[in-house]
Parts: sequence; C-alpha cells; structure tokens
Amino acid sequence: MAPQQLPTNASPFRTVEEVAHYLRLSLRQVRRLTADGQIQVTRFGRSVRVHQRDLDAYIGSQLRGGDL
Repeated sequence: MAPQQLPTNASPFRTVEEVAHYLRLSLRQVRRLTADGQIQVTRFGRSVRVHQRDLDAYIGSQLRGGDL
C-alpha cells in the first residue's frame, strides 16, 4: 500500500483533521496527542495547526519507539 500524501498546498501547516486522516487516527486521539504535548501545535488565534516538521518529528519518535 502506498503512503498517503497530505494535500499539496503552499502552507506547511496542517489542520488537526488533516493530521488525523494522515495518521489514520481519530480526531479525538490527535487532540489528546496535542494536549499531551506529543505533537507540537501552533495557534493562530483560536485555530490550531500542526507544522509539517512537528508531524515528521512525532512520526520519527514513534518509529524509534519513544518520546521526543
């Protein structure tokens, strides 16, 4: 199975919904990961976004089998 691609847009920031879809997790699970600080977020007013580098860091930490 080929890896999923995030939408290609000019912004490196992803919505929580996009991250959930990409990681194949529920929205609730992704929100818990962000609340626990396992996935770093950036806030724009009341909007929450995940930078691609922070998503890559989380995935890398999971592949290594530990926390950052």
